[in-house]
Amino acid sequence: TRSVNVSEHPNRDMNPTWLSDTSLVFCSDRADGNFEFFLLRSADRAEPNPFKSLKHELIRMTTTKDDESSPVVSSDGKKIAYVRGRGDLIVADIAGDGKLSNEKVLVDGWDGANGITWSPDNKWLAYSLSDLYFNSEVFIHAADNSKPPVNVTMHPRTDAQPFWSAD
Repeated sequence: TRSVNVSEHPNRDMNPTWLSDTSLVFCSDRADGNFEFFLLRSADRAEPNPFKSLKHELIRMTTTKDDESSPVVSSDGKKIAYVRGRGDLIVADIAGDGKLSNEKVLVDGWDGANGITWSPDNKWLAYSLSDLYFNSEVFIHAADNSKPPVNVTMHPRTDAQPFWSAD
């Protein structure tokens, strides 16, 4: 087995997630000290697989005053959910080239959503979020923001890391 270092610089790269078989989205503070999203793909037209390619291309996807983090791409590769700043949960359309559009703020809060996961049909998100007592609860939320979030745990102890069952 082997691994390939695709960043090779002193800045912090984190939260990698696959957008497709040939491109990767991640957060980095490489541009201006602020965490932004970048798309990595092969720069070799003969070898599109970034694992096998010796040349890589980085494309900056966001330029905002707040940090972006925790990207989670929907299973159909058409949407991305992520956290901006301290607590905004964002859903946007994402193109194969990394361009974001139709951004929606699902949660405008003081604490960022954790353990964000898409439902199998890509219509819902599940995530955990702290309340004012620092107790983490699990919520489900319509990805198009057509319905308000629903606390599905309402438990006095911490609930986190939701996932969707196959049924």
